[in-house]
Amino acid sequence: MPFRPRRLLLLGITLLMLQSGVPAHAAERVAVLTSAQGGAYAETVSALREGLRSSAPAAELTAHNWEDASVAELAQSDIVVTVGTQAAQVLSQLEVAVPVLHVLLPQAAYEKLPRRRTGDPATSAIFLDQPPERQITLLRLALPDWPRLALLSGPNSHELVARLGEIARDRGLQVQIAAVEDDRQLYPALQRVLAEPSVLLATPDTVVSNSYTVQNVLLTAYRQRSPVIGFSAAYVRAGALLGLYSTPAQIGSQAAQIVARTLRGEHLPAPAHPTGFEVAINPTVARSLGIWLRSGAELAVELRRREGARP
Repeated sequence: MPFRPRRLLLLGITLLMLQSGVPAHAAERVAVLTSAQGGAYAETVSALREGLRSSAPAAELTAHNWEDASVAELAQSDIVVTVGTQAAQVLSQLEVAVPVLHVLLPQAAYEKLPRRRTGDPATSAIFLDQPPERQITLLRLALPDWPRLALLSGPNSHELVARLGEIARDRGLQVQIAAVEDDRQLYPALQRVLAEPSVLLATPDTVVSNSYTVQNVLLTAYRQRSPVIGFSAAYVRAGALLGLYSTPAQIGSQAAQIVARTLRGEHLPAPAHPTGFEVAINPTVARSLGIWLRSGAELAVELRRREGARP
């Protein structure tokens, strides 16, 4: 069958591009900057890579530890994704004029990053922490007979704790809040907010919740016969009654959807909390406190239903 003139023209253009070394279709470049190797960071990158295979198959993803990043290579990318707080802080100091998506960092850490210059491409984020409305809804679902909520407000969580308290009061809960500016104030603050048995809702504030304070918080709450809602699976394993969290894989998959849309020419969305999440429970702690709980899977399904999300 003879070539038509249009097909001959297209064939000629393609041959010229191949002869000149210019690819007929340049792949979109996605640069990933991680705070560390392995663990949650590697799991996030793996989910991002897997998600892009189906949503943006032409995209080429390269991952770098923050110490090995090349400013020139980052600047030649179509979008940069940072994974973890340290990577976000490092990138914010670099002059890289491409869209940036930060993931796996708390909202408080994101809000402390330097603002980009006027005219620079957009920046967005998927926060590590859960939206306050979701946390209070879980509390009412899982523990409907507990009328009191205890909150500790650290240097990095004043606004979050205030919002949690506001939503909780609107839902009919009695709220006790104590400020903790350093670890010496932690135990007295716990004694105040747990003077009566209450649900202690942990927040990802590095002063209130860190590797040195978690066990003291859990033991003090347990002695006061007060259940703790944590923000990670590790918190639940350590002794929290239940936990609400998003896995690195869920955040990586959500990031892949955003990156794919950005590569297609859409604007980055506003910074937001993760859409996917899990609920875990600690049956041993539940039995010790005499609390009956539905399974974590059942609570998660009901929570998604109330948010209008797919199970």
